[in-house]
Amino acid sequence: MKRQLEAKDIAGLRPCKNIRLLEVQAGGPENLGCLPKDCRNFIENRRRLRLGDGDVEAIRKLFMRMQQRDTNLFHLMDVDDECRLCNVLWIHPRSKAAYEEFRDVVSFDTTYLVNKYKMPFATFVGINHHGQSILLGCALVTVRPGII
Repeated sequence: MKRQLEAKDIAGLRPCKNIRLLEVQAGGPENLGCLPKDCRNFIENRRRLRLGDGDVEAIRKLFMRMQQRDTNLFHLMDVDDECRLCNVLWIHPRSKAAYEEFRDVVSFDTTYLVNKYKMPFATFVGINHHGQSILLGCALVTVRPGII
């Protein structure tokens, strides 16, 4: 059922039609084995994990260009078993130096959802000797249901 939902979503079928088709195939909504909301949640979660053609390569190329300009740039890309991008972390060399100097307080903040994949943009923020916030690193993270 999950494979059918994802395949039909990739083909462009709207979620309501996709779920209705499963209900018809099952002989009615009562025979579906789950709630329509569960199907919608599954479709939304799969969409969030699916990047567009060339997106991962574009991110990789961006980091490679940045690293050519500054070899001390740190970046890491994490993919899942299906070779889908899960997490991206990058740290500028100035941020590394700032961390060495001001690592007493570090905050990890994921309150931003500003991209089309709904991957939270996370910041690592420290406090300098003037009490000012300083950026120590950034990440895009995948939020998976049931994982805290």
